[in-house]
Amino acid sequence: MAMWLRLGGALLITLLVLACLEYFGFSTLLGGRAADDVQHDAQSRLRELFWLAIFAVVMTMSVVAAVRRWTAQLRGGFVASQLRRRNVS
Repeated sequence: MAMWLRLGGALLITLLVLACLEYFGFSTLLGGRAADDVQHDAQSRLRELFWLAIFAVVMTMSVVAAVRRWTAQLRGGFVASQLRRRNVS
């Protein structure tokens, strides 16, 4: 359960940072473009792809870390149960 809370927290923090950047005018990732901004489409597309890549890297690393912890917990629980069975016999 804690793993999913951490993943949700990482997603929420990332979206909040992107929203702050949008609010202060650093990125047009979350909002629509006005007709005047269409001329700068190529430059804004690169900026959006840059932020999307950062978001993807952060989320991927969060998922990898959570999966590593989850598998370690499962493996640890499996080993402990095997040891208990051996001690009981």
